[in-house]
Amino acid sequence: MDDDVISLVHALGVFQGLILGVILLFINRKNKSTFFLGLFLIGFAIEFLPVILKDFKILENHPGLLLLPISFSWILFPLFFLYVQKISIFAHERVTYRILYPGVISILFLFILFLLPESTKEYLRGTYLFEIFFVLGLSYSLYIVVRIDKYVRNHTEEVKNQFATVKNRQLQWTRFFIVFCFVLVGIHIGTLFIKVAPVLELLISCASLILVFSIAISGIIQYNVFSAVQHANLPVKATIKQGVSKEKVLDLINKIDDYVIDTGIYTKQDLTVVDISTALELHPKDVSNAINKHYNKNFNTYINEFRIKKAQELLRTDILNNLSIEGISREVGFHSKASFYAAFKKATGTTPMNYHIETSKS
Repeated sequence: MDDDVISLVHALGVFQGLILGVILLFINRKNKSTFFLGLFLIGFAIEFLPVILKDFKILENHPGLLLLPISFSWILFPLFFLYVQKISIFAHERVTYRILYPGVISILFLFILFLLPESTKEYLRGTYLFEIFFVLGLSYSLYIVVRIDKYVRNHTEEVKNQFATVKNRQLQWTRFFIVFCFVLVGIHIGTLFIKVAPVLELLISCASLILVFSIAISGIIQYNVFSAVQHANLPVKATIKQGVSKEKVLDLINKIDDYVIDTGIYTKQDLTVVDISTALELHPKDVSNAINKHYNKNFNTYINEFRIKKAQELLRTDILNNLSIEGISREVGFHSKASFYAAFKKATGTTPMNYHIETSKS
């Protein structure tokens, strides 16, 4: 009975991955780039077909299906990398399609092997050819995973240099899922060679189901992160990167600080570096680079410090008699209570409510 349940979960996982992948292929919503994510999910689901063929003893009855060209280990993570590129803040830059070449070649190689006579395929299975093929594919996938991690780190850094509100823009979920996917694929492949307890195999299969569903939902929810600088009407060119004196940077910082404080623009929830640069007739890169160089902070942290200081001023009064913590968070520019709590505790070491209680006693 356990084997039947596991086989059913395997089959359900493949079916779910194929359906969700097809949906992502053809979903047509504004600011979406889910085509490559759809291909990734389809390939991820098909990767588990050999397990199903083994569960239902299909290969025993149809030996001609041996070595089906359905191993996409070389191309799965490159597809996910392209998806990340397409939705990231660097989407306007050239997309790296060449990382797909090894995957395409590997699929052609497997297709040629599949067309060979059964006796030849049986002979090849007795050699180290497929072990070598698997190790090389695993190594290439690891290389792509490292590139994805670095790419998302750079994306997150640039987002924080352009936006005061970074919620749903950092793509951190992609780093978590790519590692989780890689671990699960490795475990599933390991089960082909090492016998594991039925309960453990069932848990692994259920985890795969949840993972595939979560990736699809995250892909549907995640909108493209457009660069505020890329779409801005820039009046001047950036100058700081070309090398300027400390006096020049200090002069820019004084202008930026004065403008932010005098206008209270930091309370604008959708504030970007372009809003400030446009008002001061500066290039956005000059604003963010000046903040980076002088304060050693990104634009997001810089603006949040003004918001936290304003929140502290409010919390030292009896404002909570008329306004909730969530109301204060929106008053000072935060999109949500959760982001306000996180930023406040990071800056002060305590929660807004505790701060209010402590300061009201003095």
